[in-house]
Amino acid sequence: MTRKRLTWTSAVTVILLSTLSSLGALPASVATTSNSDNEGEISHHLQKGNNALATGDISTAIQSYETCLSLDSNHRYCNINLASALVDANESDDDESIKKERMSKAISLLRHVLTLYPKDGDAAFNLALLLQDTSNSEETTRESAKLYQIAVEAMDMNPEEEDNWDALANMAAAKQELREFSGPYGARRSYERAIVLLEGTVQEYNTYIDQMINRDDSEKVEYDHEGYQHAQNQVNSINAYLSKLYYGYGTILSELSPSECLELMTEESLLMDTKDGIDEASAKIVCETNAVNAMRMAVDLDLNNVVAEHMLAAMTGGDNAERDGYNGKERASNEFVSALFDDFADSFDEKLGALGYQVPKLIGEAAYDLLGISGGEPFQSVLDAGCGTGLAGRFLRPLVTGPLVGVDLSKKMLEQAAECTMVKGCGLIAEDSTERDDLEEEKEEDERSKKPLYDKLVSSDLETVTLTELVSELSEDAIAGFDLIVAADVFVYIGNLQEILLNFAKLSNGSDSKASYLIFSCERIEDTKAAPTGWKLQSSGRYAHSKSYVTSVAEKAGFDLIRYDEIVPRMEKGEEVQGHLFVFAIGGAIDEDNVHYEVTMTTTDEL
Repeated sequence: MTRKRLTWTSAVTVILLSTLSSLGALPASVATTSNSDNEGEISHHLQKGNNALATGDISTAIQSYETCLSLDSNHRYCNINLASALVDANESDDDESIKKERMSKAISLLRHVLTLYPKDGDAAFNLALLLQDTSNSEETTRESAKLYQIAVEAMDMNPEEEDNWDALANMAAAKQELREFSGPYGARRSYERAIVLLEGTVQEYNTYIDQMINRDDSEKVEYDHEGYQHAQNQVNSINAYLSKLYYGYGTILSELSPSECLELMTEESLLMDTKDGIDEASAKIVCETNAVNAMRMAVDLDLNNVVAEHMLAAMTGGDNAERDGYNGKERASNEFVSALFDDFADSFDEKLGALGYQVPKLIGEAAYDLLGISGGEPFQSVLDAGCGTGLAGRFLRPLVTGPLVGVDLSKKMLEQAAECTMVKGCGLIAEDSTERDDLEEEKEEDERSKKPLYDKLVSSDLETVTLTELVSELSEDAIAGFDLIVAADVFVYIGNLQEILLNFAKLSNGSDSKASYLIFSCERIEDTKAAPTGWKLQSSGRYAHSKSYVTSVAEKAGFDLIRYDEIVPRMEKGEEVQGHLFVFAIGGAIDEDNVHYEVTMTTTDEL
């Protein structure tokens, strides 16, 4: 069996995906099935398909495997390899309907194999990859985790089989998302096994390189420049994967509760010394210490792993930051934000929906309330700062008659937002079309489905983006600024808000005679925990801000607070995240009756 190297697709939960494995040339005793009358012909078509697949002749491979299955529809390896070939065919096809049909057939073939051979590790591994490629739901993650475990158990049952670290790593990531940390096939143990396997491979390459360069003549391997370059490239590539594995391992250990840490102390560990974890308090210290060490390893192994770098800063507070009267780095790097949300883009709406994410809706409601303050007239222009996939845009579009502009660092998130209209995308649950019988209504919906939700989308840094970048080519009439700027959960990746609020003031359309508005959310922290800066980089990797800090820095930028709400932005690990929502005005005459209007905390149960 051969496996192609996998790629990482999420920096948040660290889910791994890969191209499918296919089975190469097999001994006749293995390649045959119960259909002995056609044994030779079946083997011929299987081998012909394998040869074609190996050389990239996908159409011949598909035809050969299909011929094999016409002779024996239950042939294990023809089913598995046909599924692999169908997926490979999709890589060079732009027809989405055909690609979807192939994917469905591939999944059906692999399910058929597992019906006949429930412990087939190759079919299980491939099916898990395909399922994760088609859905990010918890149900899919749970099924995939079980399938990866079948693949790992098959590996464990056959010591002669190649050790497939990718199955271990994928299982670890899936079980981490499901918070299944403990046990022989839990996330923690699976990460450890994958790490040990890969480190062993790195050691083999390093030994080969060392023998080629550094040993004495009696032990030295003849120098081969091409071989040296290949070995060095392999080491670099594997170290990049190891970096991600250590990142996943470190995040698990940092997330564990004291009781979960104590439970892990009773299990054998390949990477941790657990003898000091004798009670919940000491066990938590062991977890935290090893989490930091793992994150440092992730950074050392791959200096381009900006997600690990950011999380290391969050875990350590910038090493001696708090001792020195400082709460950590002032903002997440652009590279971190781009990497985080590029990887998160495909599953963003679904994941946040499962967490009861409320901020876009709350911002939309606050913006609607502002229309009453401003005389009931719609906004002429709105900037969705850090728009992501467009979740807030869904609530803003009906409130603006002019341009709605979105800006974000993540180009993949912007690609998702670009697909949004008033009737699809951006978190909208599709309406049952059978309930819409009126032809005029259907025609109106068709027109709305063609018009993009956003008039312009820009990839840029919010601290430095200019009005010209945002509004050029939008309108023949000059746009002096935005009537409303919103930022939904943007500031959780920025500690010091001074620069971004100063830039928002420049982008606003406020004047002596007319006010413009700013709405944004933050995670909330008390002044005593945020001292001395007023903000803090938390162990979650997100920033929290105190109310007094936010109002102070906003006022220095020229904004006046007109509304403040304590909110619950979302749930995390079953607990409510503490947040707050701010509404500011800049310019114009502020109605004193609306200044500092405070609302009691909004919980997810109330929405």
